[in-house]
Amino acid sequence: MVTDDFFEAGNLINPVELPPEHESSIEKWLDAIKHGQVGFLPRKTPQGLYWYAFAPTIREKKELLVLLDAWVGPTFSDLPRSRGRLYPADPFDALLLARQVPPLRFEVLPRGDRQSRDQIRNALLVLSRLVWNRPRSEFDAPRTTVEVLDDLGHAIAAQDRPIALRCLHELEATADLDQTNLAFMRFRVYEGLEDRPAIFADQDLEHVLLLRRPIGITRILQRAVYARYLEKVDLDGSAANLLEAAEAIPPSLRVLATGAINRTRPTVVVEFLLGLLTQATSATLDRLIQEAALLASPLDARLRSLLPPTSSQPEFLPDPEQELPSATTRVHALVNAGEFSAAIEESLAAESDVELAGLMLACARELEEPHLALRVAEHLSVSGLHDTLAQDGALVRSDLAWLDEFVSQQRTLGWLAWLTAVEADQALKITEADLNSTADWDLLDRSTVAQRLAEMSDEALARFGEHGGAFMAAHRALFAQADGADLCERVLAGLAFSEKSSAGVRVQTLTLLEYLAAAAPTVEILTSALEWTGMVVEASVSAVTASWVVDVLQTATSSPQALALDAKHQFFFRALEQLRPVKSALDLADLEGLRLVADELATSLPADFELEESEPDLAAQYRHLENMMVVLYSLTESAITRAAQLLRRLVPGIDVRTTSEHDGSQQLASWSSNADVFVMVAASAKHAATDFIKEHRGSRPLIQVNSRGSSSILRALAEG
Repeated sequence: MVTDDFFEAGNLINPVELPPEHESSIEKWLDAIKHGQVGFLPRKTPQGLYWYAFAPTIREKKELLVLLDAWVGPTFSDLPRSRGRLYPADPFDALLLARQVPPLRFEVLPRGDRQSRDQIRNALLVLSRLVWNRPRSEFDAPRTTVEVLDDLGHAIAAQDRPIALRCLHELEATADLDQTNLAFMRFRVYEGLEDRPAIFADQDLEHVLLLRRPIGITRILQRAVYARYLEKVDLDGSAANLLEAAEAIPPSLRVLATGAINRTRPTVVVEFLLGLLTQATSATLDRLIQEAALLASPLDARLRSLLPPTSSQPEFLPDPEQELPSATTRVHALVNAGEFSAAIEESLAAESDVELAGLMLACARELEEPHLALRVAEHLSVSGLHDTLAQDGALVRSDLAWLDEFVSQQRTLGWLAWLTAVEADQALKITEADLNSTADWDLLDRSTVAQRLAEMSDEALARFGEHGGAFMAAHRALFAQADGADLCERVLAGLAFSEKSSAGVRVQTLTLLEYLAAAAPTVEILTSALEWTGMVVEASVSAVTASWVVDVLQTATSSPQALALDAKHQFFFRALEQLRPVKSALDLADLEGLRLVADELATSLPADFELEESEPDLAAQYRHLENMMVVLYSLTESAITRAAQLLRRLVPGIDVRTTSEHDGSQQLASWSSNADVFVMVAASAKHAATDFIKEHRGSRPLIQVNSRGSSSILRALAEG
């Protein structure tokens, strides 16, 4: 139903028959609703008078329910009982349910009372004016690029695709980044989310392929090509099938050779096969085979078997009496073949001269590879050629200026230097760390990260919590490990001290609690983590984040009951105190989730959080799942375990199964093929397992949930 139809069938109110001031207010509300603002419309039936509250988004709808509690409340309405729900059995409401964001509905009480009617209308007039004219909230206000990039890092660390894409759209709309840098940023995000199909679907892929790209972007594209065209046949072990698969790579993607040293299997396989397809020199192919031998010894033999027969023979037989090519000639040949890293190595091994130094400088700029650039800079400095090159032609001087700036950045930046900047409160260095600038930084090991986080002061931890998104995106594997409990506790402390309440911080908090629960924390670590989490909740709770608080409560208390039970009790009631002012934003599933936590902690839910007997049947929205087999898949066991517990309590006869497999198995294949409903939490799933599930699911429905937490799973099931 569009708002223009609101005063037709099912509504006894005709605006043109109302007093002018009433008709005018309805017209203003209609206009506000059409323009994406909050608005209120009345409906009269033989049974009574109802008001419908429209909001443009689910978030604003939740907030509006809290505001209505304060402005209308139990005195003149049925809001405490109905919680604004529409009635599907009412044809009028059934049409409104089809809207993207259905409105809230409440009845004016006592029925037929003129004072109640006038009080509510006046309250809604004042409330709508206040909402329309209020300053933009923190949820809507424009954010700095630094803030958005930090949230983006947290979203990638948590593998939360919706928040990551929201941050990307925000950058596109507000950040001072050109089209090329935005494209690079998107590719890094897709890589971080392990969403390589999105790279091929990106509108700027063709543009990027024609550019002189950073080597990190080329590596991302190489890994995407490997995943789409080569991975399965490479792991199968057939050389002939590997070459056949490579021939399916489009010509536009065959320009991804780098001339740099390969340190991973996907990149060396891609570069070798692209070299075969583009008739690279035997020197290039031999170099790639040698790199393959260092990575996986059977791989080099398989790649060598793909060489044409003539490639195994020398391209020419040297004349014994003829002089060998000079180093300069060899370097020129390597440069012409695109063998830039080999050209640098050859130049470094030869006797230094100006021509070789210029070639080496050009190769370093072509690769933009930090380790090689540092070696070239050191060589030029030690040999005394740096000052000589500074007097050379414009092109060489430009390359030299680039090298000096690039090396200066590499020497002053890096994750260790960034952590030092956090400790020393060097704002500029701290905020320079984003996905593009940190892409080539070497990752830190667990012991280093643990030591540096443990030694940070409270003030430094606050800065880490405020700006640590990119760090968390790069090092997320450390926090997900079985021994990562202490690391998670330190980052939770940082988020607490920062007092941030952004979407990225919220999803990161939930993710860290999931890692913590799976890492068998000690009583001391869990107690401390719950204290920090309580502070994060206090900074973040609102009408629009109430369901997130419930997810946090369920996840934070998912470890064995006896572990830190006193701390869990304190955290539970502390969180309830924060939820109490906005409890009207909790839906019935949220309240049942709170009851489940209370039961597991052997305590009781406060009376004001209990469901009233007059409340509608909570299970109604899940009734369609009766006698069905429902499978919940996620690597986060706590979320699907809680969701399964709630479903079993609500729906008699439901068969709920949970799985957290990393790869495929006979059982997962059977469940994927036979389940009536299959729910996959995409934010917490392995790429191999998701492909396996989709393959065995075939054309049967698959519900993909893109956010963590049991609330997201239950909402997806309720919506069907």
